[in-house]
Amino acid sequence: MLFSAPEFFAFFVIYLLLHVAVPARHRLLLIIIGSTIFYGAWNPYLPADQKAFTLDPLELISRINYRYIWLPHVLMLVAYFGVLWMEAAAAAPDRKRRMIAITVVLLLPLAFVKYTDFIYADVLGPVFGWSGKLLNIALPLGISFVTFTLIAYVVDVYRRKYPVERRAGLLAGLVLFFPHLIAGPILRPHELMPQLAKPRPALRAFGRRLVFGLAVFTLGLAKKLGLADQLADVVDHVYKTPSGLTAVDYLLAIYGFSLQIYCDFSGYTDMAIGVALMIGVRLPTNFRQPYTAVSIVDFWRRWHITLSTWLRDYLYIPLGGNRGGRPRQLFNLMVTMLLGGLWHGANWTFVLWGALHGGAIALVHAVRWSPLHGIVKRVPAWLWLLITFHFVTWVWVPFRAPDMATAVRVALGPFTAPLGDWEATLRLHAFPIALLAVFLASHRWDNHRTIHRVARRLPQAVFWPLIALIWALAITLSQGSSKKFVYFDF
Repeated sequence: MLFSAPEFFAFFVIYLLLHVAVPARHRLLLIIIGSTIFYGAWNPYLPADQKAFTLDPLELISRINYRYIWLPHVLMLVAYFGVLWMEAAAAAPDRKRRMIAITVVLLLPLAFVKYTDFIYADVLGPVFGWSGKLLNIALPLGISFVTFTLIAYVVDVYRRKYPVERRAGLLAGLVLFFPHLIAGPILRPHELMPQLAKPRPALRAFGRRLVFGLAVFTLGLAKKLGLADQLADVVDHVYKTPSGLTAVDYLLAIYGFSLQIYCDFSGYTDMAIGVALMIGVRLPTNFRQPYTAVSIVDFWRRWHITLSTWLRDYLYIPLGGNRGGRPRQLFNLMVTMLLGGLWHGANWTFVLWGALHGGAIALVHAVRWSPLHGIVKRVPAWLWLLITFHFVTWVWVPFRAPDMATAVRVALGPFTAPLGDWEATLRLHAFPIALLAVFLASHRWDNHRTIHRVARRLPQAVFWPLIALIWALAITLSQGSSKKFVYFDF
């Protein structure tokens, strides 16, 4: 059930009405039931020629895909009872061993489903002559985000940063809360559970929450349907077509995917935050204009913030962080980024992507410790912005490519492919190029603070027609359909 699909709008209207009507003490139960339906309805059993939004709501519920609907609940129970077991330990070493055991159990389903075939065919295959898939199991939707959310809860309780939650329903609410369930943001317990424990009165400031939440959701919808989806076909064509392309085609695909993945993923996050705001819950910011970064370190402070801080707090710091000297710190950075790349997908392309980012971050730190730092500081910020943007954009190539051969072909395409009739190519792709220009010109204002200021200051006679116009344009451009979000695969 995509946020940008008609069936989600039907689901959310019903949910919002129930949210207002149900007493506050029952709202957590509504979240658990509603989120379970949402999770199952992402892939209902339908005839090939039938759309979900054409079904009666009760019939749609009856067609929910229950194949993986149990998984978030089971993982939640593992974390819930595991933490109680951990807290029952008499000695600190026992408590630590139990925390590690719980974390391993939580990681096992993700590791088994996501990496078994990769290890079998890509790691051990070249040694033993194995090929193909050993399991060939579809990745359960959102399993990475569910797993990371629960690990954050277990480790935060172990570190005494959050108290033990003895109400299983609250932990279920943290995991299942449908705006963030499928693709984040990755939440820490303190960011959501207190809000679920003491929900706001449904009608207090409801109008203000609705206006701001709808404005943020509309920003995400415009980025997804109006920008990301419009570039998807152009990008896909280049990555799927091994011949007959020009240098301009390759450049458009490389820069186009840089825009596509940002607008797709940040658009999803905007919609998640907007939906949550409309029901009285604040989710953390996940993007902060990442393409205005002036270094790769700065980029990771702005891109997928809840993942980068999760990797820092639950992987980099336990590895030793910046303790143990500078060589050890660089090693820890590389390991963190390699595993962060592998988290995105079981493919050598993601390992390469993580290695390139890890190497760049290590280089930035090494330069800061060297005599070159003084020279680097004198370089204009705009030049570092251009260097960072182009590095990130080119390194997206292995992230997008299905294999290493395609990654090499696309990365070298602008330099090895013929220029061809570049004027005709530019005319053919005038619309995607215009979208790139609009995005680059407006990116610095792409933040919720700007949206909040505009929503607060605009008269309602202007605000509502503007929202309607943006929706009409987005739906027209998308022709009434939406592509799957990129991060659903992770």
